[in-house]
Amino acid sequence: DLLQKLAADLGNLLVYVATGLVFVIGITKCVLPVSRAGGKLRRSIRKLEMGAGAVPPVWQDTLFLGKNMQGPWRRFLVNAEQLDARGINCNVEDYVNDDTVIYSVGHAQLAEAVPGLLTSLGILGTFIGLMQGLGGLDVSDAAKTMESIPQMIGGMTYAFTTSIVGIACSLIFNMLNRMNLQNSADDYSHLRHIYQYATLYD
Repeated sequence: DLLQKLAADLGNLLVYVATGLVFVIGITKCVLPVSRAGGKLRRSIRKLEMGAGAVPPVWQDTLFLGKNMQGPWRRFLVNAEQLDARGINCNVEDYVNDDTVIYSVGHAQLAEAVPGLLTSLGILGTFIGLMQGLGGLDVSDAAKTMESIPQMIGGMTYAFTTSIVGIACSLIFNMLNRMNLQNSADDYSHLRHIYQYATLYD
């Protein structure tokens, strides 16, 4: 009985652990990188605003958008210089755009999967709890029915708790992720307009 109880408790704990693990991975791989990217975009905006008229222009620095975007920004600068020498305009959005600055940084495909995984784990916990609660119900006589009621209540409690935890984590992740994506998109749009204005005078 003790081993059976330990196995059941371990199985119950695994759903909570898996839910917490998925939530933490979602935050560290999707939410935090987008938040950091937004901070770098805001620093780039301040650099452009404070460095107006600087020689050389602040946007010609390869670290203008930070270390993570150093590669795409350097490629843009090199190609822009070569094309400018031939009298051809180089479009910055071919190298730096919403996808490279925001969505690839925030692992967009993983971010789409996380809420569904969290909800699914909550539903899985619900079925496990219902199975445990109803599986231990003995209705052969009144005394055994009364004895099995606490086990049924424990299973139902676990069922509803895992659902609440899974849905709550899914909602929190969705809210944080969408807010970050929207803020970073607004920052990128602002940066793009300031950059276009600044390059007219450099």
